[in-house]
Amino acid sequence: MRTSDIDMLLNRVDQLLQANAPDQALKLISNSKIKTPWLKNATAVCQLRLGNPQVAIEIYRSLLVNGGIFLRADAPVVFKVNFAVALLLDKNLPGFYNALFDVKEEEHPSIPKLKAAVKNWRQQLTLWQKLQLICGNHPHAPLELGFAPGDLR
Repeated sequence: MRTSDIDMLLNRVDQLLQANAPDQALKLISNSKIKTPWLKNATAVCQLRLGNPQVAIEIYRSLLVNGGIFLRADAPVVFKVNFAVALLLDKNLPGFYNALFDVKEEEHPSIPKLKAAVKNWRQQLTLWQKLQLICGNHPHAPLELGFAPGDLR
């Protein structure tokens, strides 16, 4: 498949996501005959925006997890960041921090926004909720990112 075909499809998916239509973007992807990791990423982004972080996690595991423990070093940083977002939305804070740790040397525009959202959330926790967090339990406090989860590029 030509790169221009993939770019055109990703641009159309991006337009639908910007129009807050992840269901239509997902339909567009599934109707495509193109098979590429970039469309798997786009599918996972759609799932994140539809509120299905578990589905996104499974997609990112197929793209990123190497040997069950480490993320693939050759994977695009945007995939790793999106995987971290999926884990965060699935209330898997240890997994989120581990995935984010894997991108510590890389740059992506979502990383500072993501860190700021988590920092803001942690600051708003009550003392009891902070204790829960220290003990490894996810407190019952909604985490608002303040931006649409997942990026295509």
